[in-house]
Amino acid sequence: MSSIINNDPGHGDDAPMSAINVTPLVDVMLCLLIIFMVATPMMGPEGHDVDIPAGRGKKMSEEDFLYSVISVDKVGHVFLGPLPLSEDPAQMQQELAANAKLQADGMVFLQGDQNVPFDKIVDVLVALKQAQISSVGFVAKPDTKALRGG
Repeated sequence: MSSIINNDPGHGDDAPMSAINVTPLVDVMLCLLIIFMVATPMMGPEGHDVDIPAGRGKKMSEEDFLYSVISVDKVGHVFLGPLPLSEDPAQMQQELAANAKLQADGMVFLQGDQNVPFDKIVDVLVALKQAQISSVGFVAKPDTKALRGG
């Protein structure tokens, strides 16, 4: 019976509590976690203030742009602007190499129908490389479903 009753003078009701209460610490840490989880996505690379200079080149006319676009229709016919190009890759390469505007610009935009066979696009890319057109941009419509989050 004497082991149940503690008569130790330091453990009475009036003595200071020696155990640490961690509940307020956990509350503060959870609040900080929520604050950082909300604030972190707002911080990104777009937070840098960069003053982008204006372009010094001349504006490309619509006609110049038109003759910088190679189109491949769903049947596989290749066009440079409104002009048809040869179906033969070697002949197509010669036609592209002979085009002074493409040689001067060194770049072209390539757009293909979504149903065109991929090997036809590869043929055009090989002809462009052999014609020493070093820069090729691919043209695509934006995916509106992805932009809407659906």
